[in-house]
Amino acid sequence: MPGTTIRVLIVDDVAESRDNVEKLLRFESDIQVVGKAARGQEGIDLATSLHPDVVLMDLHMPDMDGIEATMQLTAKVPTTSVIMMSVQNEPDVLRRAMLAGAREFLSKPFSLDELITSVRHVAQLVRPVQMVATAPIATAPGARPADIGRGRLISVFSSKGGVGRSFLSANLAVALRRATGKHVALVDSSLHFGDIGVMMNVAEGKTIADIVPQARSLDRELMDDVLTTHSSGVRLLLAPPTPQDAELVAPEHVRAAIGLLSRMEDFVVVDTRPGFDDAMLAIMDASDVILLVLTMEMTAIKDTRQFLEITELLGYPMSKIQLVLNRANTYSGIPVQDISENLKREIPFRLPEDASAVLRSINEGSPLVDGQPDHRVSVEIARMAAVLAGEETESELVGATTAAERPAAGRFGWLRSSRRHA
Repeated sequence: MPGTTIRVLIVDDVAESRDNVEKLLRFESDIQVVGKAARGQEGIDLATSLHPDVVLMDLHMPDMDGIEATMQLTAKVPTTSVIMMSVQNEPDVLRRAMLAGAREFLSKPFSLDELITSVRHVAQLVRPVQMVATAPIATAPGARPADIGRGRLISVFSSKGGVGRSFLSANLAVALRRATGKHVALVDSSLHFGDIGVMMNVAEGKTIADIVPQARSLDRELMDDVLTTHSSGVRLLLAPPTPQDAELVAPEHVRAAIGLLSRMEDFVVVDTRPGFDDAMLAIMDASDVILLVLTMEMTAIKDTRQFLEITELLGYPMSKIQLVLNRANTYSGIPVQDISENLKREIPFRLPEDASAVLRSINEGSPLVDGQPDHRVSVEIARMAAVLAGEETESELVGATTAAERPAAGRFGWLRSSRRHA
């Protein structure tokens, strides 16, 4: 970002409050108030045109509340950070603000020190993202298609561990490469305990931790040096080798790396981790498609439903989240159709269970779609890749539920009851 001045937009429906905040900021040489808005929509419009570094957003406004305004603003202007302001500081309000994309929360009335510290802090967090967003992209002859636009970002999420998220991420990346012949990157954003290196049999190599010392000058050349090329042609951005190294990688490093990769590659597949921390929310926001993996267990289904409820709160369109049922079988006692009805969502992708083949491929460090492309699990992942690459329609993947998948009804009684009383 050119210069060091922090550009601030104030959004508050009370004129006196707007003026008071502006007065507090007036004498800070590194902060400039570039605009003030009295309504949420006005704030979104101004942010879109002015591209401020920080928006001070009041929670309560007559046309739309600060939560909704923040969700819309951060989606349209991802290089802007939002600080929510409110007289309310209950945990639920704080949680909703953070889920909406706010980076910090100021309880009114706040002191000058609190305001200045908060503004400078969030401005510092977003600067690596701004540097990547404004970096020039070469368009030399032979440049990749994504160089003049943006590659397709596919993130693989789960609401709990152990459901096969990393297995799917690794195999999907290879399947996309095989199906399209285009440039594919695979990112391991499970920083502390990433498994992609093991699954791809890459014992050593540079990792995302290697970009940290040069995060301010992150560019294509540095990223090319950090990426490891797998035998399939997929390029890997690996997780740090130890949890201690992972502590050096901040959410803004993850955001900046994924932002640059999206402009370098045709497809970027991101293996994530359970949770809604700042880095995971940023990945969700940037994703074109979120693949949400679950298995046929009550706990996984319950957690998936809660995940979907949170994505609704975040304002994501239903089409952005696609369900993947892993280890699909006929002996769990829960018909696939019942799972779909409980989640109120179709399940377009269903990977059959074959524990021995999957486990063997993981232990050998050889993606199943590479070593056994004709295996039934590999075939399903290949079909998924074709849909995500736009080569097949999603309806072709939605299988009919057979009688064998419906051994009994009413398996979700307690789950439906808990939802009614939630």
